[in-house]
Amino acid sequence: MEKQQKKKINLAFLPASGAGHTPSTIELAKLLLLHPSAAGRLSVSLILTPSTACFASSLSLLPTSTSSSSISIYYLPSIDLPSPQSTDGMADYSARCFQLYTPHIKSALATTSASALIIDFFATAVIDAADELQIPTYAYIPFNASMLSLVLHLPTLHDEIPIEFHQFHDRVHVPGLPPIPPLSMPSPIMNKKSRLYTWSIYHAHRLKQVRGILVNTFRALEKGAISAMELDESIPPIHPIGPILRLSTSSGERHECLLWLDEQPAASVVFLCFGSMGMMTAAQAGEAAAGIERSGYRFLWILRLADGEKDGFPLGFRERTKGKGMVWEGWVPQMDILGHMAVGGFVTHGGWNSSLESLWCGVPMVAWPMYAEQHLNAFLMATEMSLAAEMASERRREGWVTAEEVERKVRWLMEESEEGRAVRERVKQMKAASRESVENGGAGVGGDELHRLITELSNESYERELRED
Repeated sequence: MEKQQKKKINLAFLPASGAGHTPSTIELAKLLLLHPSAAGRLSVSLILTPSTACFASSLSLLPTSTSSSSISIYYLPSIDLPSPQSTDGMADYSARCFQLYTPHIKSALATTSASALIIDFFATAVIDAADELQIPTYAYIPFNASMLSLVLHLPTLHDEIPIEFHQFHDRVHVPGLPPIPPLSMPSPIMNKKSRLYTWSIYHAHRLKQVRGILVNTFRALEKGAISAMELDESIPPIHPIGPILRLSTSSGERHECLLWLDEQPAASVVFLCFGSMGMMTAAQAGEAAAGIERSGYRFLWILRLADGEKDGFPLGFRERTKGKGMVWEGWVPQMDILGHMAVGGFVTHGGWNSSLESLWCGVPMVAWPMYAEQHLNAFLMATEMSLAAEMASERRREGWVTAEEVERKVRWLMEESEEGRAVRERVKQMKAASRESVENGGAGVGGDELHRLITELSNESYERELRED
């Protein structure tokens, strides 16, 4: 037992590229390093491809109060990869890259003497390589438990629903979730002939072969989905360890958007931001601008336009809204903006990291889904969680939203209606629950999930040492 307690745990992380993946994985590594249960016994190796290395270069890799010897980086070499343009999107590209990188990842695991490997959702192709080295593999899911439950149930749905989901005229049933309208299903599985769908089925099978699944959520938020997976004996142990957040994203001088917010009244500004990949066409930007202006509310709009397009705003929009609104076309410290006292509501694409950040800050949302699992998130946050309203979009027209709908939902978000007050109260409750979960080690009331995970990793490491002896 004494030997087990002193055994060093060398934990390897394999993140995927992207704003929703690399930063969250690095924050998880920091949390584990700083946890009291680690007590100096844990070291971390980040295994980075050139794309994740570029993304991680702007992030602070070392947690406060941790020596530089606790974390190291293993850079994988450059290899011939498919061009992103030849793939079915980032999910397909990431999965194919990990598949091609598997021999190099296997060498990295041997070089770093990893006790265990934590892979991104897209990296399930490397499980066999870790198994050959007798290294236990865990999966880290940076999205929510509801989406995970759907993915794990997808092979069953594939047999039950032989047609495309958009052709299905009933609700889709997934354990732990309310019946889902077919047009609220995630984008990656809406075309069964695509590689995205094929990869989703593949990931569903492979995830059932890992030792445990870490999910960036907390029990109070997704009790139904978590409980349903825990009752399914075919699913590995689920660890709800969230919310995992970068609590401050600004550095150096105060950002211009924050300076502008400093001059606005409390809870008077609607913040519109759609993630690192949430781009609008000129036509949609013009439609949104008309709706925002007609709502009459102050706004901070982070706008990313499709390549080569101009904003398409109504004539005189910028002049008429000067002083009352701000349009910014670059990076912003989103977490700091959501935490600013001037922000009263958030129009978001509904990406999971953004949703968790909004709840942490106690800001109610309107979900305007665009890609990935965001349509499912929007449906659940509005229907089951009562944390948001869902923007009515014409998904068959690439998610088109009218000016009238934008105006209506901005008013709903910012005005004191009975329904709005109920949502604000629910958001307030989830703000408290999210912070309580972090204080209790990623589990909330009833236990310390990170402590249980570190104990499990320690036992795995000790058992491996016995095998080697």
